[in-house]
Amino acid sequence: MSLTRCTGTVILVMAVAVVGAARAQAQTCGFSISPMSFGPDIDTLSSSAADTTATLSYNCSNGTPSDRVLICVELGEGSVSPSGNARRMSGGSSYLLYQLYANSERTIIWGSAGTGYPPVSIAVTLDGNGSVSNNLAIYGRVFGGQSTAEATTYTSDFTGNDVDIRYRVTNNDDCSAGSGSSGGAVSFTVSGTVAPKCMVSTAPVNFGSHSALISNIDAVGSVSVTCTPATNYAIRLDGGHAAAAPTARKMFKGSDTITYGLYRNPERNQPWGDTEGATAQSTGSGNAQPHPVYGRVGPQSTPPPGTYTDTVVVIVDY
Repeated sequence: MSLTRCTGTVILVMAVAVVGAARAQAQTCGFSISPMSFGPDIDTLSSSAADTTATLSYNCSNGTPSDRVLICVELGEGSVSPSGNARRMSGGSSYLLYQLYANSERTIIWGSAGTGYPPVSIAVTLDGNGSVSNNLAIYGRVFGGQSTAEATTYTSDFTGNDVDIRYRVTNNDDCSAGSGSSGGAVSFTVSGTVAPKCMVSTAPVNFGSHSALISNIDAVGSVSVTCTPATNYAIRLDGGHAAAAPTARKMFKGSDTITYGLYRNPERNQPWGDTEGATAQSTGSGNAQPHPVYGRVGPQSTPPPGTYTDTVVVIVDY
């Protein structure tokens, strides 16, 4: 009997999978812009501008530390077509001119490729965590002297292509090419309310020089009122130094007086005072509206010679 031994070889093949670390996420930036409000009391009769700001906020993360990121911000015309080199807000059929700027002096218009003014570039450096966040002001101005703008609320919406924000890692500041990653949809609204306003100026009633007060002496002055369009107003004249009735006002020289009256019509039968039914009324147009003041000194005892005067306060209710 024989015994045969067989020696076999067992080969174990092991597959070893080497799994590398997951690739780092790409850098991302997010943006938002706060509403821009010029407030509830814009005075368009004044030559002074109304200024305000909005805030552009940005937050970048998942980048490489110390990378330089260029953010390009384009702001278009808004939902209301511009007029000349000014943006516009609308309030019904009326418009209000304004502009957006990149600097506090309001000399650099913030634009886009479609507006003919350059977009704004923001260069930032990522911190040790590959992140950066900050705020930037957008400066707004409503131009003064827009007296024909009606008293109402005005708005313009910036949505879609009106706000285009892109960013990329680069060492230059070129925002003209529109390249880079999109910051996503960003929108904001520009708004403001024109309040009813009125301005007043006067021309004196001067009766001239006379040697005797034996017949009617007439003269004409004026009250000029400028109110925002569609603003109803009433003009009152007080009783002067003597606090007298409209036809019994007094001009003074010391203790001596001359009686006179002020009227709303050339026939001088509609006295002008400060009570209901004795006022001049109209509706503003945005332009100066003159209201003649008809004065009369009636026959009376002639006082001693000299200059006689009175001061009448003009009150405009609107």
